[in-house]
Amino acid sequence: MDRIYHAAILEGSSFVGGELYRILSDHPNIAVTFISSESQAGELVERYNDRFRYQRDQPMLRYLPLDELNDHYDLIFSCLPQEQLSAHLPYLNQHSTWILNLSGGDGFQSMDSNGIFTLQSPADLADNLRCQFFIPELTAPDPSVSMIQIPGGIAAAAIYALYPLIHNHMISGDIVIEAKLGSTFNEDISAAVYAERLNNFGLHDAFHHVQLPEIETLKQYTDEPLEIIFSAFDLDILRGVYITAYSTLNEGFTVRDVKRTYFSTYKYSPFIYYLINGQTPMLKTVCGTNNAEVSTVVKQNKCLSICSLDNLVKGAAGQAVQAANLYLGIKLSAGLDYLSYMPWP
Repeated sequence: MDRIYHAAILEGSSFVGGELYRILSDHPNIAVTFISSESQAGELVERYNDRFRYQRDQPMLRYLPLDELNDHYDLIFSCLPQEQLSAHLPYLNQHSTWILNLSGGDGFQSMDSNGIFTLQSPADLADNLRCQFFIPELTAPDPSVSMIQIPGGIAAAAIYALYPLIHNHMISGDIVIEAKLGSTFNEDISAAVYAERLNNFGLHDAFHHVQLPEIETLKQYTDEPLEIIFSAFDLDILRGVYITAYSTLNEGFTVRDVKRTYFSTYKYSPFIYYLINGQTPMLKTVCGTNNAEVSTVVKQNKCLSICSLDNLVKGAAGQAVQAANLYLGIKLSAGLDYLSYMPWP
């Protein structure tokens, strides 16, 4: 019989936390036995979370305050804001084998070629924390780390879009990245926010973003000079991120080279689909799944790289489960095989 690993979810009443519990509730090897939420403490998880409305046989967990986490867990999935996670790190480190952080972070400037970096220790943590910025398709697990840093949805999509070109030294100079975002990038969904987004399109951020340091990690894959110019825009959709990235090919590279490079990079990646024959990524085809779609368009020496993914799944919860599967040495797609697609059309 396969081993069952025990997991906790922190801030499980958030969008990402709810999606994470939805995925793990069907996972054959991971059992969630603790879910924290300060705002919903005492509430039945399955009753609060509408994803479980028709699933009568779910175990009735209750949200609990974080300070009631007392057992040891193989995995702690943190959806806490970064500053809150930092405050609890010493305690969480004592109660876990690995912490998976789904809320971004820092320290990436000093990481090595396999994403390993050291997080400066809080005052009451004896040693600095050994961490790994982990992209399942591009990074090898290092069991010696204490915390696994999951890239944000924007960063993941940008990295998938550009990694093959950068890793193979095919581009240099300016890279212009535009991200189009669904409303679940904002946990504070108020009536005012909805009214502003409905039938609208507007600027979200220009030249900076909390996930920009994660995108900048692309520079570690090349010695070519790169300058990333970033902007993000709000779409009138619930979830998803759509990246378009414009770059200039180095001399001698052709459209055929680009296609070969992307195909060889992702041909063994079960969740990354490189589209050819005129197909381009869409949001409706990836939302609800752990898939990412990637394509390229080349005109002379200019290359447009595109990626779409679901920010709550491949950009957060699903990515974390995929990382956990790799760290535990179990089937890569465990818990991710049967995630639902959005209705079509």
